[in-house]
Amino acid sequence: FYFFSLPGREQFHGLGSMYCRGAAAVILTYDVNNLQSLIELEDRFLALTDTASTDCIFAIVGNKVDLTNEYALLQETEDENRPEKPVTSCISTKVQKQVYLDDAVALYKKILKYKMLDEKDVPAAEKMCFETSAKTGYKVDYLFETIFDMVVPIILRQQAEGPLQTVEITNYKSAKRTKSGCCA
Repeated sequence: FYFFSLPGREQFHGLGSMYCRGAAAVILTYDVNNLQSLIELEDRFLALTDTASTDCIFAIVGNKVDLTNEYALLQETEDENRPEKPVTSCISTKVQKQVYLDDAVALYKKILKYKMLDEKDVPAAEKMCFETSAKTGYKVDYLFETIFDMVVPIILRQQAEGPLQTVEITNYKSAKRTKSGCCA
């Protein structure tokens, strides 16, 4: 897996293609509270997907939903359904979300178009766009379980089709050493 997150990581942008080479899955992450982060994600990282494997899976992930009004309302509703927890009427200071799931779906479709992939041959955009919170863990497990369920069969198929693209050091046989000198 290769994970690209834009906010605060601009200084590593030149390394992306090296890490994306041969990737089975790429997770592109943006901040749901910052529209510019989605725009920059597309501008900076779309071309980096060129070095990923041909059957690479792409996920577009909006992070920091815990800071949004929608998340606060969701949590309040969940609390009302739990009898053991008291309902709190105090809503903390949350912000209005700037990037919606539809925006992520549009980016996913741009990636497919850029990679010249047919939508019939790849997972549906609605299945590959997520909203999470790294801070609270909201839907993080779901994100990785979904991707692992898709990637494992791809890796197994690649292993069955032919030799790995990596070198196994344990199979390396060292050359016999001879005495020093050119004709020894």
